[in-house]
Amino acid sequence: MRWWRVHDLVLAIILLSISFFVYLEQLAIFQDPKNTAFYILQDFAFLPISILVVTLVLERLLELRDRQQRVEKTRMLTGTFFSWTGYQLLAKLAALDGRLPEYAQNLIADADWTDRDYSRARAEMAARRFEIRPGMHDLIDLREFLHDRAEFLIRLLENPMILEHESFTELLRSIFHLIEELEYRDDLGTLPASDIEHLTTDIERIYRSLVMEWIDHLGYLRRNYPYLYSLAVRTNPFNDQATAVIRT
Repeated sequence: MRWWRVHDLVLAIILLSISFFVYLEQLAIFQDPKNTAFYILQDFAFLPISILVVTLVLERLLELRDRQQRVEKTRMLTGTFFSWTGYQLLAKLAALDGRLPEYAQNLIADADWTDRDYSRARAEMAARRFEIRPGMHDLIDLREFLHDRAEFLIRLLENPMILEHESFTELLRSIFHLIEELEYRDDLGTLPASDIEHLTTDIERIYRSLVMEWIDHLGYLRRNYPYLYSLAVRTNPFNDQATAVIRT
């Protein structure tokens, strides 16, 4: 028997003993076994209700608190990803999109944005078509960039908290797929058009997921961490005038 089970057994014996001696004391003082028996049965009658309250209410509250803690830890992992890889990757991929001027202005969030603004931006980007056109140097740059961060991304993927965030897990899976695709090609300068088109599809998949996660991440920072949100807004990868330096 494990020590914690022994501990629980001892506690149960102590509590039952206290209850038993209190009832004995009640009988000794009031000399009224009928009323004592009545109250004992009344307590037993209320016991199922107590169990119901503890099970359905307290347990649900604990589950909700546990879920909120898991979500918070997952968001911390997402924030770490964007700080060390996501923002830079987003800027690199956005620069490859020929349609960027059409929507970049709509993604320049500021302190006045509300949840409605983020919902609008998310809906717009979910329906938008991209025109990613990577050249040889772009593919080489992506391969080097992702290769240097592969170990960091693997550590993120190994964290069990990631499973709480399916869309982010899918984003990491797409990034690892592109890493493999690029690593398997020795010479990125001699690829046929059909192969470049295949890589372009992989890049667009990452870009779309990355944009959606970025929008969600900014919305979360705005609601919970204004100081982190301030920096994220000042370094917005879609704003070519963005700077972390505060001048006014």
